[in-house]
Amino acid sequence: MKRILLLLAALWLAMPSFATMQFPEQLIVGRDTMHLFVQPLDMADRATQARLKERINEVDTLFYSACWRGYIGYWRLEEGQLWLERLVTCEGKPLITAEELFPGQAEQGRVRASWFSGEICYGRGKVVLVWDRNFFEEEWTATVEAGRVGHIRSFRNWKSKRCPDTRENVRRVSKAFDRLGPTDSLPSQVLLTVRFVPDSTGRPARIKRATLSTEESRITDPSDPLVQRACQAFREASVWDVVWIHGEIHEYNYMIPLRKDGAPVSPAKRSE
Repeated sequence: MKRILLLLAALWLAMPSFATMQFPEQLIVGRDTMHLFVQPLDMADRATQARLKERINEVDTLFYSACWRGYIGYWRLEEGQLWLERLVTCEGKPLITAEELFPGQAEQGRVRASWFSGEICYGRGKVVLVWDRNFFEEEWTATVEAGRVGHIRSFRNWKSKRCPDTRENVRRVSKAFDRLGPTDSLPSQVLLTVRFVPDSTGRPARIKRATLSTEESRITDPSDPLVQRACQAFREASVWDVVWIHGEIHEYNYMIPLRKDGAPVSPAKRSE
């Protein structure tokens, strides 16, 4: 099994590691409908959750791995308040109204999100990064206390293109790893999983966590010589896009094969 996983990783070359991206909620602000990256109904009481689950089970709808919750909520930010208006299926068909979900609490067909406290994030415009979610050029965060919206902050996210072709990046790291030490005793498959933050030039400035996986073992100790060698190769040879999200450089989490069948990883051949 380990060998199969490592072979697949080698075929993928480099890839970010995260679960299936979920459909966002929708938030209406003025005339704009934006993507909302919070699910306020997760904090609703058990009776509400039960009503919602019952309605989802009643509706004949397709299953989507990108919509585990089974619905998409439409919310509105107005009068300093977060409101729930309606829920639709993951296909966009009507599912349940706010009045049906919260009997006796509706005001002109919508319900104050008085059960929710926390931070919301919403955005619109061009996508600057696809990671565990889509990150948009324009985003806002707001504190919410019992449905009442407090301080709102706005951000301009952007990307500086620094990364070469991903396969070329992997080839460089693999060759650097091969050059930095002996290879005869190495397993035929070596996979590096690394969480890091690049600097403004795209170079890995800070490696937060690194793990080496082979057919027989998984090494997490940062003082291990092979892990240190892999990190040195990664720092020296790779360069990545620099993406500013909410005023900070975005951190990455990648899986990179360093060796394949006892040799440095080479780019896959392309048909003419």
